[in-house]
This record gives sequence, structure tokens and C-alpha cells, in this order.
Amino acid sequence: MAGGFYIDVNVASGKPPEGHRIFGRPPDFNVAHVMLWSDEPMIAIDARTVVLGYLFRKGPPSVRVREGAGTDGSALAAANGRALLTGYWGGYIFVHITEGGALYVLRDPSGLLPCYIRRAGVETALAGDITDLAVPGAGRIDFEEIGRILASGDARGRKTCLVGVEELIAGECLIVDRLGATVEPWWSPWDHVAPRKMSIEEEASHLRQTIADCVGTWSSCFPSILLGSSGGLDSSIVAVAATPRSERLTTLTLVSPGVAGDERPYAQSVASSLGIPLRDAPLDLADIHLERAVTPHHPWPISPIFKQAVGAVHRRLQLEMPIDAHFSGNGGDGIFCSIRSAVPLLDHFLSEGPSTAIGKTVRNISSLTGADMFTVLKHAWARHRRAGGAHVPRYSELGLERKLVERIEAQGFSHPWLLPPADALPGKTVHVAFLMRAQKSIELYPRRSAPPHIAPLLSQPIVELCLSIPTWHWIADGRDRAVARSAFSNRLPKKIIDRSQKGGPAEFNLSIYSTQRDRLHDMLRGGALAAAGIIDLSFLDVREDISWRGNAREQRILSFAAAESWARRWNSG
Repeated sequence: MAGGFYIDVNVASGKPPEGHRIFGRPPDFNVAHVMLWSDEPMIAIDARTVVLGYLFRKGPPSVRVREGAGTDGSALAAANGRALLTGYWGGYIFVHITEGGALYVLRDPSGLLPCYIRRAGVETALAGDITDLAVPGAGRIDFEEIGRILASGDARGRKTCLVGVEELIAGECLIVDRLGATVEPWWSPWDHVAPRKMSIEEEASHLRQTIADCVGTWSSCFPSILLGSSGGLDSSIVAVAATPRSERLTTLTLVSPGVAGDERPYAQSVASSLGIPLRDAPLDLADIHLERAVTPHHPWPISPIFKQAVGAVHRRLQLEMPIDAHFSGNGGDGIFCSIRSAVPLLDHFLSEGPSTAIGKTVRNISSLTGADMFTVLKHAWARHRRAGGAHVPRYSELGLERKLVERIEAQGFSHPWLLPPADALPGKTVHVAFLMRAQKSIELYPRRSAPPHIAPLLSQPIVELCLSIPTWHWIADGRDRAVARSAFSNRLPKKIIDRSQKGGPAEFNLSIYSTQRDRLHDMLRGGALAAAGIIDLSFLDVREDISWRGNAREQRILSFAAAESWARRWNSG
């Protein structure tokens, strides 16, 4: 299934449109100074307005919008797209040119359709694939931005690691008129954190209905879906919600060394309870190529090396079965506020004051974290004394040049969602930071050459509802993601609902390191990151620690190697 789009604005006279070269055809939409090409589904609202991607009229039941003519379409165009944010949702880009010639480009709040911007003088270009906006070569990389990404998961903002290319953040609108180009935030998670005054039972019921509606609606768009299933809570919820409306849903669990890497018993219990097929496949070290960039179509080098083995599994499966979309439970931890700290206690106290219910929250945190109640209270007080308990971005110096990290810390964060309103509860600052992290580089593969990746839990109605649920409700009964567990307690096997720990590819990663240690070290010693002053090479000389404590260093070296291969790809092609 082909995808991708390209938008040229203020194309210079006599200059061949770049979209012609990329798509090999005339534009699909051409109004005034704007040319647009798209292999995404395209909805013509009127002569000056189109929507790219998947658009649904808000339910329940939500309904896919395929045609935009009539009064509904006219209303959307008249409001320059703002009406989409209250009556619609999906994974879309809205494009509108006013009678006066101003261009409005709105990226939907889910962020499920990528959108990047390159601005140069009077010309602006937008695309869903970074490779359509930048060409590898000397001077292309912003190494300081790579350092920011490696230093903190909170450091990513609008800038990418490619010079001159930015991301249009989810919920933002780019406006290009005779005065220039500006970006306005039309949707923010902070507009949806006010509690709806429901009981936990009511919240669970509402969440179940909303997830069933959103995931089911997404499922109806693709004939054959491959769902990554670990047997964890999030992907299992997606499986439950997708099954009734999917024509063909197949689950896939990946197997790696060690007990924690084999989650087939959990994945099988979900597949059996729903009556859907389960495939399993091993991660293979033979599929790992250190010098090959893991995801060169991402503008940030954040994909771990083991993803190469995942991609190889997907390619082999695509030769055996039709795959129209990859689904996953990605983002679920953040959206369902999987928080393990004393912050919910602060939220509860600041919201309702001292009460007997506060004691229950203390006990829930104690059960969840294993800390005794005195320790919980002590940590809550210590957290409150530090910035009122609000989320503070943390930076890791591990393996990085100290002066680089000092500069990055001095600059602070740049993502607009990390700037909360004055009355924000501390737990909600953590919840919003989780959501911000969940949206990074969602695309598994380039959209023009592979099936799209849909993370349906990021759907706008689900996110907005979850943001409104108090943080202390999410830890009810001493369980993380408690409202989501309650919502699907009668739909999933008990072993899934009660599961508190999940496995992963940690031992596979360590196998990559142990079998290719010398090549990893040589790659970094003679690499672009070291030459740019990003990594501290003395980090490689630290004596190996064979205990579990040494894993952090080995994982860090693997993340540096992934960034190094990405940088080499963009430095030279």
C-alpha cells in the first residue's frame, strides 16, 4: 500500500517542482502558489481544501469520511480546519488555501501521519518522508541535536537532526501568507487534563467504549493487519478491540534469548481467547548489520539496532501473507499513565485536600512500588520540595562529552508540551511528558515502500479521555494502568490483566554487543560522533562489568552505534 505526500509552496518561476521528480506525475492538487502530490488517501473538501490520510467523524460510532462535499465540508473549510479538532479524529493532514492566498496545514493531534517542514526564503516544502526534503551530504547533520537526543528523552522538540528541517508537532498548524510562515498550536494536551468527575468504574466503562470505537474504526480501514503482540496489556487491548471489525487480523510475537525474551505463552492466551491466529518468529543475529542505518527515514537516530531483526521478520512474513498495515500497542504505557512514583499522592492531596481517601492512595503506591508507607510519604514530600513535584527533564552524561551535556542542560527543553500551565498538577506534567515521548518516530518503514504503522491507542479521543483521568485513579488497587485493566478485565485472560512485568529483547541486545564488541568499539572510535565531540571515547575504555549493572553501559554503546550508522548514512549517503 503506497503512501506519502509532498507539498510545494511558493514554487519559484521556471523551477521544476520537486514533487514531479518524487512522484513522477503532475500534482494532485494545484491552487494558487501551492502544489500537492499524495499517495495517501485524499479527501477533496472543496476546490481549495483537501485532507490527506484517514479522517473519521467522531462517534461512537465513528465513521470514516471518504467524501467531503456538502455543508459539512464547507464548514470545515470556513473554519480553516479548527472544526476538525472537535468533531473529527484520525491520522491526517488538513490543507486549505484561503481566498486571499494564505495556506493552512494542520497536523492532527495523534501524530499518526508524519509531517516535516523545510523553509528556505519564500519557499516552503512539507512532506511525510524526511528523505523527500533532505539529501545526504556534508554539512547536512545537526550534531548538537543528536547530542540532545542522546542526552534525554525529553530533549526532542521541533528541530530534527537534519539542518533546515523541522517537524510540525501534532496538533500544530502551519500558516503561510504574505508575511511569512508561522506555526500555531491549535491543540494541546493541557486543554484536556481537567477531570470529568467520574468514578473509576465510570471511567473504565467510558474508556472501554472509546477504545473499542477508535481501534475498531482503524481496523475497518485495512483488509489484512499484522499486530505485534507481546502478551502485554497494551497490545492485548488492541487485539480485543480490533478483532470484531477486522477482516483478517494476525498477531505476531517475536522470540529472543532468555526467559524474558519468550512471551509466547502470554501471546497465545490472548490469541486463543479471541480465536485469531498467532505467528511467532525468532530474532536472528544474522539480520544485524552495524554499518547499516536502522531507520534512515527517521529525522532522529533513536531506533535501536535490534529493530533491524524485527524488520527482517516483517519482510519475510510479507512474502507469505498480505499485510496492509502494521498495528501495535505502542504508546500504551504513556497514554495509560504507567506511573511508579509518589506523584499521584501529591495530585490527590492538592486536588481534594486531606481526607481518609488519601490513605488509600498511599497504600496503593506502596503496593505498586514495594516501598513502605513511610517511604512513600517521604518521597512525596521530597518531590514536592523540588519544583512543586512537576516533571523536570533529566539528562544523562553516560558516555557523552561533559561540555555538550552542560550546554544542552543550559538550553533546557524545547517541546511546547513540556511547558505546563501554572495550575497544572505535578502528576499531569509526568503524564504529558509520557505522551510526548510516545509520539516520537512512529513510522516503522518509509510509507511509499511499506505498509503503514498504526498505533491506534494514540487516537485523539483515547488520549483526551486518558488525560482527564486523575493520576491516582490509574494506580487503583496498587496496579499500574488500573483503569485500562478494569476496562478490559472481562475481555482478556486473567493472566494478562494481572501481569505486572513484561519481557523484551534485552538478552538479544546483549548478544549483539558480545558478538560484535570489537566492531562496535572500532566503529565509534573512528566515527562521526566522536569527531563532532558528542561522545567521550574514554567511556569505551571502562572495564567491562559482567553483572547486570554493566548492562547500562552496553546498551548505551549500542544506542551510540545506532546513532553513528544513521549519521554516516546522512553524511555520505
